[in-house]
Amino acid sequence: MSSIKETSVEIPAGGSHGRFLCLTICGYKKAGMSEEAYRHHMTQVSAPMTKDLMVKYGIVRWTQVHNQSATRAMMSQLYDPQMAKLADFDCFSQVVFKRLEDYKMFKQDPEYKRRLMGDHEKFADTKKSMMTVGWIEQFIDAGIVVDSLEDPAEAMPGLQSLALITGSFLAGAMASLSLVAVPVFLDTTKNADEMYIQWARLYHHGHLLLPAIAVATLLLYGHIGLVKRRLGRKYWRPWLVAGLVTVLMVPFTWVVMTPTNNTLFRLEAEAQAGGSLLTSSPGGLDEAQALVRTWSAMHLARTMFPLVGAFLGALATVNKFQF
Repeated sequence: MSSIKETSVEIPAGGSHGRFLCLTICGYKKAGMSEEAYRHHMTQVSAPMTKDLMVKYGIVRWTQVHNQSATRAMMSQLYDPQMAKLADFDCFSQVVFKRLEDYKMFKQDPEYKRRLMGDHEKFADTKKSMMTVGWIEQFIDAGIVVDSLEDPAEAMPGLQSLALITGSFLAGAMASLSLVAVPVFLDTTKNADEMYIQWARLYHHGHLLLPAIAVATLLLYGHIGLVKRRLGRKYWRPWLVAGLVTVLMVPFTWVVMTPTNNTLFRLEAEAQAGGSLLTSSPGGLDEAQALVRTWSAMHLARTMFPLVGAFLGALATVNKFQF
């Protein structure tokens, strides 16, 4: 058996890999103790006393794998010539932390020394149990292929959620103009001049709010992507793509919608200068409705950009959009 001696800790190369240490304790239960009594003490007595103290010192994860007779029997279905030797440990307890100092401070806490050190003797055979510590390399998490174990403190779940909410809200607010607001004043406006003025006011209020939300969404996506890049995350580009797709609504407006917008603004200016809203002919009203419907259809198409951006952001969140 290897002896324990004080050595320096060398962090391995490889970008985001090797960022977390895992202490694995291969434990034996105390002689004469049943499997269920051992498991009960570890999960219902020891764990409640330990987990809050671990969190206090920045421990990222703590799991117990109980290797009972019933589960060992399952190994008869998994044997192969390369892996045929059955481990007889009663439990594998694994503690994940970012810095060795975090676990050392946890063990030096007076509460640990007062309560937990003595508790170990109640359920564990501390003379037979074994332990080691190593770097974690993670490849699948929650059924998803990943390239590392992500630091919860740096995963930015709040910002990711906010970006998705903002992008989705933008798409919904934009769609409501074409699907709700425009049909209302198409049904209720009785002459062309009033139609042009109503459209101009709709455009004005939308222009005050929606571009600002689009820019905020781009900044959120961009910030997430750049932080992930700085932290060495492999798949940071999808977040930038989600942001860029969102703001593609701007060049779409310039290239596709500007001629229709200019026509509607010109007719609105003429309506304002005309003075009376009752002079428009029925034919003029039909023309106004056709123009507004054309604008509404293009605006609905423009809504697809933030909607697709939010969809890509959601895929990036669960690592389904990777490059």
